[in-house]
Amino acid sequence: MERNNKSVLVVDDDRDLRYLLSVRLVSAGYIVYEAANGLEALEQMGKRSVEVVLTDYRMPKMDGFEFLSVCRVKWPGTPVVVFSGEQDDLALEAVERGAFAWVRKGSDFTMLMEILAAAVQQSVHV
Repeated sequence: MERNNKSVLVVDDDRDLRYLLSVRLVSAGYIVYEAANGLEALEQMGKRSVEVVLTDYRMPKMDGFEFLSVCRVKWPGTPVVVFSGEQDDLALEAVERGAFAWVRKGSDFTMLMEILAAAVQQSVHV
């Protein structure tokens, strides 16, 4: 597939899921970076610019909402999609905290790709 030169940071403490998502996103043309938790993700974002972040909610060291709070301050133009197996009632809270969207783990990959494409369109790099 042709590369779209858009980058995504995948943040999840589940190494196997991170790998699976990365492989699928690379095959869809994305440049993919990975982090195992919110602290690693902040470190990655300090090193490079990304168009969108896909982050798990529940992670050790720094969870998805803590990470989202820092992102909204330091990188307000970078959309963050929260991707989690947690109950759907956290979806509204995620959006209220500034997430671009909430996607339930196990959702159709096509839907996730559509959400990421929409997030990339909203991305503003400084």
